[in-house]
Formats: sequence, C-alpha cells, structure tokens
Amino acid sequence: EIGVRLVGSEMCIRDSLKTALKKITSKTEEEEEYKGEDIQAVIILLIEACQIDGETGQEEVQYIKKLLINKFNFSEIDADENINTALNDNNKRIEIFSQIKIILNEMDHQERIEVIQMMWGVILADGIIDDFEANLMRRMNGLLYISGIESADAKKRALDELK
Repeated sequence: EIGVRLVGSEMCIRDSLKTALKKITSKTEEEEEYKGEDIQAVIILLIEACQIDGETGQEEVQYIKKLLINKFNFSEIDADENINTALNDNNKRIEIFSQIKIILNEMDHQERIEVIQMMWGVILADGIIDDFEANLMRRMNGLLYISGIESADAKKRALDELK
C-alpha cells in the first residue's frame, strides 16, 4: 500500500512539474513575442528620428543598421529588411503613439533611457541637430518619462560612441 502511494505521489509531482514547465515555456514564448514587438517599436522610433528632418541620411540609416546588428543581434539581411520595411511603412504611418505605448508597457526606465540614447545616436550620426530633431527628442523625453538630465547624459554617451 505504501509503495502505491509513493508511486501515486511521484506521478502527482511529475504532473505538477510538467504543468510548471509548460507555464515557463509558454511564458518564454510570450516574452519572445513581446520582445519582437519592443524591437519593432524601437526601430520605428529610430526611423522617425532618422526622417524627422525631412531627409533619410545614409549615415543615420547605417547607424540604425549597426544598432540592429550589434545590440539586437540581427543578421545583416534581417537588419536591412527591417529598416526597409520601417522606412516604407513610415510614409503610411500617421502616429507613433502606439509605439510609445508598447515601449512604456514592455520596457523599464533604464531600457527607455537606452532607447533615447539610440535615438540621439541616430540624430547625431550626420553631425547636425536641427530644430525638428531637437523638438522630437524633447517630446520623446516627456512621452517616455525621461528627465532632461537623463536625456543629456544619454546624448553624451551617444556622442562618445560616435567618436
């Protein structure tokens, strides 16, 4: 009788472990899905920073490509495809607030500062900060809840990376 109970409880434990593993696995898949959504939102903001001055500069596009390859581990082909898709879709996009919402929901404060730093890197890539770019960054700071000091520090880090 005791042996049967142990087998029964072992089966119960095994079932519990299977259930726990399924939860962990499904959570990981959901997190990967969100991670993809996060990255797409960041790419859209980077393209916005690239085009806000009315031009799509090659220095800025190359900087975005470098970020995608080095920071997000994209292959060169995937980076090109994502940039081209974002550039084409940007002409159709009316608003970017849905992308801001994704970033706010899925990224912590430090990650949002990193987004600001990446955006500064795109803007600084051509060596010129025009009024439209400066205005965009002020708006992004507010929308992403980043202080002026944090943004200035991010700008400095982005400038140091470009050197």
